[in-house]
Amino acid sequence: MQKNHEISHAKSWINKLAAMDAHPKLTGILQSSRIMTQQYAAYCRLHNLMAFSYSQNGHQQLLADTLAASGCDALICDQRHYPALWYMLHQINRPMLIILNQEMWTPDWCWQFDHHQFLCQQDLL
Repeated sequence: MQKNHEISHAKSWINKLAAMDAHPKLTGILQSSRIMTQQYAAYCRLHNLMAFSYSQNGHQQLLADTLAASGCDALICDQRHYPALWYMLHQINRPMLIILNQEMWTPDWCWQFDHHQFLCQQDLL
């Protein structure tokens, strides 16, 4: 995906979060691109949404612990962070909204985690 297209999607995702009846209290941003992480965080600030980013691949237990302790209820994740996401989804039992921003349709593996809500690009249309 080209950067301009990704940035446009970032804005669309945050607009969608802000428009939800119960918008998230805290949104986690798991993106490989520092530019995209900054874009998501900036759009969150524009909509008065609290967000934090996590960029350390490989510290899956720390990520799961951070998300559990923070009360994070939404997560924006790119494909590179799927191993950490899978680990975290197995650790956290409370429902979360998970945005898989690089997926056109919901991947089959998402059905394993039926207490979470997954959104993909199809949900922006």
